[in-house]
Amino acid sequence: MFTKLKAFRNRLIKFQQSGKVHSDLDVLLASAKDNKQLEDKLQWLVKLMQWIRYEGAVDSHLEKETGRLPVARLRFLLMVLDRNPEWKKSVAGILRTVVHEVSGLELYTETGLPKELGLWGELLDRMTMKVLPMPPLDHELGYLFWALFPDKDDPMWLASIDNVTFEKIAELFFYEVEADETDWNRLKSDLEDALVYLVIQVRAIGLSPAIRERLDKPNFRDSAFFALVRGLEEFTNAYHSGDTSLTLEKASRFRMIIWECRRELSQVHKHLDEFGVSINLVFQMIRLRTFLQRIDSLLEILLTEKLDSKKVTSFLSKLVEENQDLRSIRSLFSQNISLLARKVVERAAETGEHYITRTKEQYRHMVQAAGGGGAVTAITVYVKIGIIALGLSGFMEGFLASVNYALSFVAIHLLGFTLGTKQPAMTAPALAEKMQDVGTEEGMENLVTEIVHLVRSQVASVLGNVMFVVPCVMLIDTGFFLLFGHHLMSPQKAQYAFNSVDILGPAVLYAAFTGTLLWLSSIFAGWGDNWFALHSLRKTLARSPTLRAIFGRHGARNIAVFLEKNMSGLLGNISLGVMLGMVPEIMKFIGLPLDVRHVTLSSGTLGGALPLLGVEFLKTPAFWRAVVGIFFIGALNVGVSFGMALWVAIKARGINPPQRRAIRKAVAKRFFSSPLSFFLPVGSTVGKSSEGGHGH
Repeated sequence: MFTKLKAFRNRLIKFQQSGKVHSDLDVLLASAKDNKQLEDKLQWLVKLMQWIRYEGAVDSHLEKETGRLPVARLRFLLMVLDRNPEWKKSVAGILRTVVHEVSGLELYTETGLPKELGLWGELLDRMTMKVLPMPPLDHELGYLFWALFPDKDDPMWLASIDNVTFEKIAELFFYEVEADETDWNRLKSDLEDALVYLVIQVRAIGLSPAIRERLDKPNFRDSAFFALVRGLEEFTNAYHSGDTSLTLEKASRFRMIIWECRRELSQVHKHLDEFGVSINLVFQMIRLRTFLQRIDSLLEILLTEKLDSKKVTSFLSKLVEENQDLRSIRSLFSQNISLLARKVVERAAETGEHYITRTKEQYRHMVQAAGGGGAVTAITVYVKIGIIALGLSGFMEGFLASVNYALSFVAIHLLGFTLGTKQPAMTAPALAEKMQDVGTEEGMENLVTEIVHLVRSQVASVLGNVMFVVPCVMLIDTGFFLLFGHHLMSPQKAQYAFNSVDILGPAVLYAAFTGTLLWLSSIFAGWGDNWFALHSLRKTLARSPTLRAIFGRHGARNIAVFLEKNMSGLLGNISLGVMLGMVPEIMKFIGLPLDVRHVTLSSGTLGGALPLLGVEFLKTPAFWRAVVGIFFIGALNVGVSFGMALWVAIKARGINPPQRRAIRKAVAKRFFSSPLSFFLPVGSTVGKSSEGGHGH
């Protein structure tokens, strides 16, 4: 057994050593003529490319000649071949064999292009490629291409190949062609086949229902995607006729159709607001855009009578880059999620605009709405205390708490009131919407003013919640005491209420965790709004025979309009209620000591506890630690949810790090010059940038 293990180890070492690049180019070139089989020739070609990319130690002469750069090493290789005709003939023969024996169709149509029809199929395909061994190199040129150019720096040095070096490489393919090799060059015919294949793919995707219903074409025959095949046929016929002027005319016509396809694709993007967006639709749009770019690149190469080094090297460089992206799971998600995230945060931005106050009147309305939210929350606090008093199991207690919170938050929403901690996650996308013009002084000034308005709105809403919930719970408790002679809360529960928000305890961690849940609820809100639009539910519900039979034609339409306007708010509030109620119980079940601390609910609980502990308790350190704890709970509820929402929004909108730093610097400058404006509607910011927003 040990002998077999030793043999396996020796084979592994030998295999690993075989993959290392030999620094002696002479040995590598001299072995070219020994490769008789196609697979051996392909493996030799991979080793030669490894030598070109090699950056390790080499002999002093070669290091002096190459400077350790791939392009310089490529020049040195060509120089050595020029000095050794036999080696040059062997290498040229291998290159011609590869072009003749391995299909170039896959190189043009598969390399760097998504193969699957949907995102999840493509994800599975990429994961499979990472796990399974690579197929034999003679399977198709795409796999050979990956073996030749696996490094992330390959696109850069390929694009930097100069004209002289490129022409020498092109000449190498035609060096001493044998009599039986006259038909070795299949690249041009494969290129024409690739154009046909790609055009058919683009036409099929472009005329699919998901794309077609978002276009303003009354008939699918009017779409540019339908005209693609005819345009390619006209160009191909002109190209084979040999008439240069007619070929250029038809090529121009074909390119106009491609341009029109891109325009229609942009139109689809604009209509995502109306019809909603699914992740598979985003994938298909990215796939279409990539296919159209590939068609344009292949057409450009086909039209060039003499190979243009810049066009070919740029094409190869792009091909390598796309091929590497094709194997990256991270790249797949970043490409597809970015557009989906952008459309979701755009919908959240529309909602968030209603939570930003810009005038004194709007600020006053915000405080009033927050006060209403605090009053409703006072009832929620005592319902939660009653649920706990029942002594139910953890699951049932969490379930009833979820129902309590969800009903309360939905009531706040439908009554037009405000829950301050829900706002940050909704207002952050609205803020990111304003970041597009930060490159100009005026744009930066407007953005900073908007940030001031937003911070001031958050302060008003949170303070309004707290300032109203505390007296309301005390008023309810006083009324109950006058009627029944005892308080709603037990002394033990009252003491626990203060301990649970003590700044020296885990309340700060719980508050940050609650901020994450608040952000997640905004994601549910944006997703729900998008889902409603994606499935055309307004039209479906308004025309539902069942709803019309029960509520009448006018009633069904009113229900559809109500749900369209409130779907985001309903799902956001219900999801938040469920998470606040159930997540702590789930965490207990799996053994993680995570709880939630919501500033309005915690403040209300403290307000209900004060009558039991008496006036003397106000002088104790425990009381003031709880007050400080409430302050930090509110700050973390707001800060974490706002920070996460803003991070997603700026990622989706592509705001780069230098712009972010400039924004932070401008905000700090405004704060030090006018700190009070961040908390009260005073100073130069009142009334500025008032377009498009109203207090809720």
